[in-house]
Amino acid sequence: KKTLKAEYEAIAETYEEWSKEFKIDNINFRLNGFGNGGLYSTYPTKLKWNRACGGKRDFKELLKAASAAKDAGENLGIYPEFDFAYISYTAAFDGVSKRVNASKMIDNRYASKQIYNAVSREYVSYFTLVVNTETLDDLYSKFVKKYSKYNISTISVSTLGSDLNSNFDEDAPVIRNNSQDYIENLLNRISNKDGYEVMLDVGNSYSLKYASHILNLNIDSSHFRYSSYPVPFTGMVLHGAVNYAGSPINYSGIPDYDLLRAIESGASLYYILCYQNSNYMKEDDILNKYYGIDYVNWYEDIVKTYAELNYAIGGLQNYKIVDHKIVIGERIIEPNEQKANIVAIMNELLELLDYKFLLAKDEALNYLKDPKNADSEIVLYVDVDVASLKEGFADILNISIDEMGDYEVEEGVTFDARLNSVIAKHTKYNDENAAKKHTVEVNKSYFGDVGGTDTPETTLDDYISEYSFITDSTATDENYVYTDFTSDRDIVLVTYQNAEGDTVQFLLNYNIYTVKVNLGNGKEPITLSKYGYAKV
Repeated sequence: KKTLKAEYEAIAETYEEWSKEFKIDNINFRLNGFGNGGLYSTYPTKLKWNRACGGKRDFKELLKAASAAKDAGENLGIYPEFDFAYISYTAAFDGVSKRVNASKMIDNRYASKQIYNAVSREYVSYFTLVVNTETLDDLYSKFVKKYSKYNISTISVSTLGSDLNSNFDEDAPVIRNNSQDYIENLLNRISNKDGYEVMLDVGNSYSLKYASHILNLNIDSSHFRYSSYPVPFTGMVLHGAVNYAGSPINYSGIPDYDLLRAIESGASLYYILCYQNSNYMKEDDILNKYYGIDYVNWYEDIVKTYAELNYAIGGLQNYKIVDHKIVIGERIIEPNEQKANIVAIMNELLELLDYKFLLAKDEALNYLKDPKNADSEIVLYVDVDVASLKEGFADILNISIDEMGDYEVEEGVTFDARLNSVIAKHTKYNDENAAKKHTVEVNKSYFGDVGGTDTPETTLDDYISEYSFITDSTATDENYVYTDFTSDRDIVLVTYQNAEGDTVQFLLNYNIYTVKVNLGNGKEPITLSKYGYAKV
C-alpha cells in the first residue's frame, strides 16, 4: 500500500505541473459507486458512504474542497449519483418492499430492467426490478431525510431523465402518462422545492426544465442507412440554457470525430474515470464494460482535449446555435492521383478531338455532296488553330501550355506528340495550293461534349471531364460544378450568435481526408485536415 501511495503521489505531482500550463477550472463530477455498497448498490432510502472510498468523513472533505474551489473562482461540482428508477439490491430495514415498490408486467410477474445484447440478439435481465413510479415520492422522502443533513446542493438522478416505465399491476396499474406525471412531480420537488441542482442522463423532454446538467445526450445521428446527415437540433434548442454532454469520449472509437460533434452541438466533454483498481472491474461479468476508465492513462488526453474545446466554444456559452449547413468542398488529392487524372483528362481530350475532327469533316462532305454545291474543283481543307486548342486544353487541365506539352500521356510519348499525331491524321490531305477550298475550322470554339449539339456554339469553355479535380464553385452554390473529388455531405458550417447579434462560425470536416472549402466572399479557400475544423 505504501508503494502504491508513493506511486500515486508522484503522478499527482506531475499533474500539478501540467495544470500550470493547461488550467481546467470548471469540472462537474458525478460520483458513481461511492455509496450504499458501491457499483452494486442498494436502493438509496438508506444512505451510507463506502468506507473504501473514505466514508462520510472524506465525503465531507470533498465537499469542503468544492466549496474552496468556488471561493477561488473555480467550479468543482459534486453530483452523487442515485438510481431511483430501479431496485438492484435492498438492505435490512431500508423501507423498500418488492410488493409495494416494484412494478409488474402484464403477466403479473415483477418487471425487471432489460438490456439488449447485440451478440446474442436478445434482451438480457440482471434481475434489477423496475420501481413503481406511484411510490417514488415516498421512497425519495426517506432518502432526503438523510441526504439533506449534508451541506450539499447538487444531486445526480440519471435514470429519472432517461427511463419511463409503466406498471401493469392488476390492482393498481400505472400507464406511461401517469408514470411521467409522477416522475415530473418528483423532479419538481428535487429541483424547485428542495433546491438541488440536478444532473440527468439523456434528457427526456419532460425532464429538461428541471436539469442543470445532462449527460449521454444524443448529439449524433443514428447513421442508419436512410439517414442523410446529422442536424444538432437538441443543441439548437438547449445551448445557452442548460449544460450537456454526449456519450463518454473515452469510449469513442474516434475521439476526434466526437470532438467535432461537441463543437457542432455546443456540448461539453464527458469522461468516465476511475483513479485506482480499475483492473479489477475486468474480472466482473457486468462491470467489465468499464474497460477504458483508468485516469492515469487518460489524463494527458483530457487536458489537451479540454483546452482545445474550451478555446473553440468556451466563450460561447451564452450564444445560441442559429444556423447549420452542409457545405460542399473538394478532397485535396495526392500528387500521384493528380498526375493520373491529368493523364486521363489529356487522353479524353485527345479522343474527343479526334471525334470532333470526324464530325467537322462529315459536315463538310455532306455540304459538298449537295447538288447545289457541286463543283469538281472544290477540295476539302481542314484548318486547325493549334494555339487556340492548346489554350482551351490548358485551361481545363489548370496547367501551363508548356507544362502540358511536355506531359507524358504514356511512357515516352508527350501530349504534344500525341496532339500533333491526331492533327496530322486529319490534315494529311490538305492542299495549300488548291484554287478552290471548302475550309473547315477546328479550334476551341468548335468543341464540346460527345453526344452534344455539335454546333460551333459548343466550346471548350463548356467542357467538363468526369476526371476533373478543379472547380471554381463556392461551398453553398446551388449549381456547384462537381468534380470526381467533391464531398457534399460531410462538411458542416455551424453558426453561433449572441443576443447582440455577434456571430461565430465553425467549419467542420468529418471526412477522413483533407479537404479545401471555398466560402467565397473574396476569401481564400480554407484547408481542413481529416476531422479538422476552423473558426471562420
